[in-house]
Amino acid sequence: MRSFSRKDPVHPHVKKLLELQKVDQEIASLTKDVETLPAEEGKRRRKLDELERIAGERKNRQIKTELDARALEKAVRGSDDEIKRLNERLNAVRNNAEYQAILFQIESVRRDRDQTQEECLRLLDSLDAQKPDLASATAAADAERKVFEGFLAEATKLRDERRSAVAAVLERRKAVAEGLPGDLLREYEGLFKTRDRIAVCAVEGGYCQGCYNKVTMNDTARLMGKATVVRCGSCQRILHLQH
Repeated sequence: MRSFSRKDPVHPHVKKLLELQKVDQEIASLTKDVETLPAEEGKRRRKLDELERIAGERKNRQIKTELDARALEKAVRGSDDEIKRLNERLNAVRNNAEYQAILFQIESVRRDRDQTQEECLRLLDSLDAQKPDLASATAAADAERKVFEGFLAEATKLRDERRSAVAAVLERRKAVAEGLPGDLLREYEGLFKTRDRIAVCAVEGGYCQGCYNKVTMNDTARLMGKATVVRCGSCQRILHLQH
């Protein structure tokens, strides 16, 4: 069995894993904000989409109201032309029965025309009320679009900055990880992902500082011997004695 100097604080592999853990935590810190960007972008995009949907609905409602009002105005003009035509026919009638029939037609057309004009005026009043609502919805969507575009620009800038920073740290990581057994490195990486980014932790007062469970006397003795890599029996983290 290999012997280690009393000056060695921990097993050499564990010492390297502690260094590696610091580097990986640095990488995690650098990527944390970037990792939240897709969710934040999705939330902001949904908000913008909703505001644009509202503005679009109000715009379509206003367009429909305008078209309906124009159609009614055209119908009123058609009724006016029909009434004029019927009035001209009155001058050419030769008997009272025909005269009364035309008068009845004129009255019927005029009655329909008045109803149509009343509906047209109602739509025009409604159009006046819709315009401020559309302006407000459009302004809200435009403002949110500017905010969203600003967010996208800042997100791109942040990604670029962090990509460069992470690349530099990854180079350091290669050097730190060099010489570690492949199986131990893979074990550490799995623990780092599943144990809240703390794969290697200290033992203080006989307790694992990762899960705060008691470390057995046998494992404590093995840690003091510094000859093997010791795992916590409860959380499986890689242990070292705190000095």
